[in-house]
Amino acid sequence: MHAETLRKYPPVTVLFRESMSSYTFEGTKISIPKNQKIWIPAYAIQRDPDIYPDPDVFDPERFDEEAVQSRHPMAFLPFGDGPRNCIGARFAVYQTKLGLIKILRNYKIETCEKTVIPYVNDPKAFLLAPKGGIYLKIVKINRQ
Repeated sequence: MHAETLRKYPPVTVLFRESMSSYTFEGTKISIPKNQKIWIPAYAIQRDPDIYPDPDVFDPERFDEEAVQSRHPMAFLPFGDGPRNCIGARFAVYQTKLGLIKILRNYKIETCEKTVIPYVNDPKAFLLAPKGGIYLKIVKINRQ
């Protein structure tokens, strides 16, 4: 389930790289010169309907083993990939899971009158974030 959340809401929407050598794509005349600055649109790739049909739908089954094997490995880049990928990716995923477990054991999370549905991205945010923040109602669970 966390992979589908990261597909829809990757922490970084664009990856920035620089080519180390010249490269021509096989079967084309398209080349990237050495030292070229490159932007990789992770958010757009992960919302591409040719890769992820109905991209706005939350569907954790997109990350079943068979579905993952059918896609190019670079179609999922929430933490980048290769030698420059995010060194804290595994830590971030585990930290988030533990935080959610701690919260959901003791609290019920509900929408409230200030909750914006549907979620709207803040175009001015450096990292992907909702416009105006997220408002939720958190209710303590009374355990007997």
